[in-house]
Parts: sequence; structure tokens; C-alpha cells
Amino acid sequence: MSWREAWRLADPAYTELAFQAIYAVRQGNLLPPDARGSLSARARRRVLQSKALVSAVLGLVSLGGIVVLSPVFETIFVAIMPRGLYVAAMFSAILVIELTLLWWTGLQVLPAFLAAGIVPLLSTLPVAPATLRRASLILFLRLFDVPVATCLILTPLAVGIALGSVAAALVAVPAVLSVAVFALALALVTGRFFVRRVQGARGGHRETLLRWTYLVLWAIPAFAMYAFIEIAPAFVRIIAGLTVTGPSSLLDLIFATYPLPFASLPTFAAGLPTSGTLSGHPRYGLDALPVVLGLLAYSAAVLGVGRWLAAAPTRLAAEPGATAGAGPVNLVVRPGRLSVAVLRKDLRTASRTPGFAFLILLPLLSSAALGLWTFASDPPARESFDLAVGAIATTTFLATFFGPAFFAIEVMGYSYTRTLPLPERGVLWGKVALAVLIYLVAGALLIGFTVLRGFPPGLFLAFVAAELPAIVAASTLELGLLFRRARRTGLPIVNLFAGAWWAALVSVPGLIVAGAPLVLYYALAPSGTTGAIVALALGSLAEFAVFVPATVGPGGRRAA
Repeated sequence: MSWREAWRLADPAYTELAFQAIYAVRQGNLLPPDARGSLSARARRRVLQSKALVSAVLGLVSLGGIVVLSPVFETIFVAIMPRGLYVAAMFSAILVIELTLLWWTGLQVLPAFLAAGIVPLLSTLPVAPATLRRASLILFLRLFDVPVATCLILTPLAVGIALGSVAAALVAVPAVLSVAVFALALALVTGRFFVRRVQGARGGHRETLLRWTYLVLWAIPAFAMYAFIEIAPAFVRIIAGLTVTGPSSLLDLIFATYPLPFASLPTFAAGLPTSGTLSGHPRYGLDALPVVLGLLAYSAAVLGVGRWLAAAPTRLAAEPGATAGAGPVNLVVRPGRLSVAVLRKDLRTASRTPGFAFLILLPLLSSAALGLWTFASDPPARESFDLAVGAIATTTFLATFFGPAFFAIEVMGYSYTRTLPLPERGVLWGKVALAVLIYLVAGALLIGFTVLRGFPPGLFLAFVAAELPAIVAASTLELGLLFRRARRTGLPIVNLFAGAWWAALVSVPGLIVAGAPLVLYYALAPSGTTGAIVALALGSLAEFAVFVPATVGPGGRRAA
């Protein structure tokens, strides 16, 4: 059977996948009681909207290349570097960002791909194995079609505009294509790890600790990519230094690593210089040989990974997940506070879901990395305090921006809150507690490194405590809006592709509430740190007093 037959088989399967991604019926969610129109058409439309949101972020990254690759930006950034090397280094950073975003998107949507159970269903049909593999591949790729197409179109366009060369735009296409292939493969490989080792494993304190250990080990490479984005300016300056001081062999070695060989192609296509002279002294340049060898090696890798990727979705969907194992199970019901039970459930669910786990670990690993760096580099006390404050501000915005995603953990649990007489306020507080927990653990990590450095932690501890009410207010506002929408529509946000546009929209007022006290602090900090922290605390408490009662109410609502 041809690819056309495989497409005909995959198209209705994609409709079912979209339906399961939005409504999560297989995971225990109930359909909206007042649903009107075609649910399948609505599901496909909402999946498309969410893919458009992801594509908008990738489009901003791609079109940002017009600015960062321009000669004006280069002059502001670094002035001693040959233009060809600068363009290759910055284009490489753009590719790494796109690789990270596509990989993270894949981790978000992979659970929906597996939970829908569509590929095992297709395998029962009287179709040839080759057609099944092609249909499964098409089904998997359609989850990424709009984001990948955005990268493939806008990134070469931005390169061509910035360099004023059609040839440079054309040779940028293989670079973006390699990013797409590697990102989807990484999503499948890491997803397979969780399916086999983590997802579905039995509960218990020891097993939960083991799962989080696996998650931390997995998140370190992902965090390394995030760290590369953070240190990209320093990386470019290192390359600029090597062009003056050498050795050229180290420069060649750097440019032989992925994705620099692909990122160097627009440089050569546009005829940009990769070497020159500086004040009458020779300047080291880039030898074309390591770039050519790197291109050959990574091109072969792309072909090999692409060939593996063609059959990987079918194999992954057919593999069983982790099992709890045999043996008696002691079920003991321990009544307790609803908010604590929701928090415990969310942590256990996140430990089995890569996307949610990454949202929890990213701010924590970011704080830990910055703490380790300040501990090793031994900066002055004032600079260490400023870095710690910046890390807490970053954690504040990450926890607030990702807060709506924690609502997505509710699938079967949300069905319970709609059918059982559970106070909705208790469920909301349990989810607010997750964002607060992330913030407090990140702050504790930084305070710990502060103590190890021998600095008095009192001032920084006061800063962390002063911002805490704003975190509670922002999270309560975001989740309250989502609960209101879910109560009205009967639809929880299941994953990234189930109403992500609404979650991003809800994040805006939350970010404003969380960031307003920080803006006040930074405005007053030059006049005195203590006074600025007092103003931060007063603004944070004022937001708590306004938004929490307005969102939650005095008595709370009960799920209908």
C-alpha cells in the first residue's frame, strides 16, 4: 500500500487522537454535559489553536534572527570577531533554542499520543506492517506539523533577510531540518525511558523517590540546553577571544560540534569573512575542514536517526509501560485535608509525566545551578545577593507562568470534583500549594548556598518571605480563572495541546501580580535594600489581601 493509503488511515486516527487529547475520556474525564456541535471538529480546532501558540513562540525565536544576526547588533554585542564566526555562533544558538522547544513540546504531547491507544487499535486492522508504520509516523508527525513548518519557513527566511543572501537562506534549511529530526527523536527516546521505567510504576514513598531520581537525571541534559541558552553571550565572547589569542585548533574543534557545522553553511554561502587581521596582527580564523567533516558526520547521523524515527512511533506505542509487579496491595484510607491530598496527588502524577516534571524541576535546577556557580566562583557579597535575588525573581516568573499547567494534571481528579461533594476551594488551594512549594524549595536551595558561603542569610530570607504573598495571590488568581472556565465548559486542560492558548492568556494577569512587587523592589533598591524589601512586602501583602478573597471567596464553592 502507498503513502496515500497510509494517510487515509492516519487522518481519522488523528481525529481520535485530538478528541482524546482534549477530552481525555480514556483517562476518566467526563464529556461536557451541554456539548453542542461536533466534538471531534471542536477537538481538532483546539489542537490546531494550541499548535499555533507553540508556533508563535518558535516564530518569535526564528524572526529574532533578523535582529541578532544583523551587523548593528553584532557591533553592540562584540566588535573584535569576524562576522562569519559571529553569524555562525548566533545561528547555532537559535538552532539550540528551537531544538529545546521542539523537544519539550514532544515530551508534552507524547503522553497524549500513548494514552489515546490508537496505534494498538490500528494494528488490529488488516493492513500491511509497512502501512501501519507509515500511518503511525504520520499520526505522530501531525502533532508537530505546524511548529516544524514554522521553523522550516521562518528561520531560513530570517537568515536570508539578515545576510541579504538567497543562497544563505537555502543552505539554512538543512540546519533546521536536522534540528527537527533530532528533537523528535529525543522526544521519543526520553519518552520511551519514562514509559518503561517510570510511568505506571507502583506507588509508595521509596518508589516515588526513585521516580524523582530518574526525573532529575533526565532533566540534567535538558537543563544543560537551557543553560547553554543562558550562557550564549559568554560563549560568543569566548569564540571572539579565540580569534585573537588562539589556539586555532580549539576554535576548529568548537566549530566541529553540533549544530555549528550546519550553522556555518550560511556564513560560507554569503561569503562572510571567518578570519582577518587586527591592528596589523594576524587574527585566527576558521578552517573549512572541520566544518566539512562535521557536516558529513552529522548528515549521516540525521539520515540514521530519520530511518530509526520512521518505525519508532509504532514500536513505542506497542511497548508495555512499567508495571506495579505482583504481590498483595494494602489499601489504607487515611482521611486528611483535601488540599494536602491534592498536592500529594499532583506530585505523584508529575513524577510519572515528563512534561509536568520538567515544569517543576526547571526552576529548582536553575536555582541549584546558580547557587553552585556562586559558591564556586566566589563573587563579592553584594554581587552574590543580587544574583540570588535575580534567581528568586526568575523562579517567581517560572512558577507563575507554569502555574496554569498544573491545572492540567486534573483529569480523573477533576471528574471527581464534579461528581463528589468536595469543596472546590480545597482543590484550588492544593494546586496553589504546588506553585508555592516550588518557590520555597528554590529559595531554600539558594539560602543553603548563602549559608555555605558564610554570608548572613537574614536579608535574603526576608526577601523570599516578602515575595511569598504575591506568589499565592498570582497563583490563586490564575487557577481561579481556570476553575471558573472548567466549571462552565466541563473541560479540564489535559496537556499542552488542550487549550494551551487559554492557559497562556490566564498567565498574563498572574505574571503582572507576581511581578509588580519585584518592579517596586528594583525601583527602590538603589536607595536602600532594607527599605526596598519593606516596600516589596507591603505591596505583596496588599495583593494577597485583594486577590485571594476576590478569587476564592469567604466560603468557597463546591463542585456541582
